[in-house]
Amino acid sequence: MAVTAIIGRVLFSFVFLLSALEKYRALRVDGADAAVVRAVAPALRAMKTIVNDNAGIDLCALMPSDYASVNIATWVELLGASLFACGYALGAKMLLLFTVCVTPIMHPFWRRAGESASIEDEAAIGVEMIMFFKNVALAGALVFWLAMRSELSEERQRRKAKRA
Repeated sequence: MAVTAIIGRVLFSFVFLLSALEKYRALRVDGADAAVVRAVAPALRAMKTIVNDNAGIDLCALMPSDYASVNIATWVELLGASLFACGYALGAKMLLLFTVCVTPIMHPFWRRAGESASIEDEAAIGVEMIMFFKNVALAGALVFWLAMRSELSEERQRRKAKRA
């Protein structure tokens, strides 16, 4: 069972590792002008506006630049995936934090769902919805793994106390 758990963690982490490494490469090569920063910037600005309008919190003052935000998120994703692949709960928690924060910013399918749209727009909305719920499923798997890890740890402690 230990080998299959390792394989499962590595395969799960693989998606995050590849994504983070590609973002890291783009940030190193292109810096603040990287395509990933240009792609994320409108979504970040929209999220900051929504939070400011609805909660009265000026995230523009609190959050660093778009480049820094993407760089921080990339490091959280990269370190979290690496640690999770090695079996550390901190890695799972970092990936959970990354997924929960990034998903509603990058895949807000509900914002465009009510608009009358062309077939291409409807397809794009469908893709965003699939990506959103895929990330929800990944977050659920991380929560499940953390819960099972905790439960197994408690079981080991009970057995150890019984033997003593």
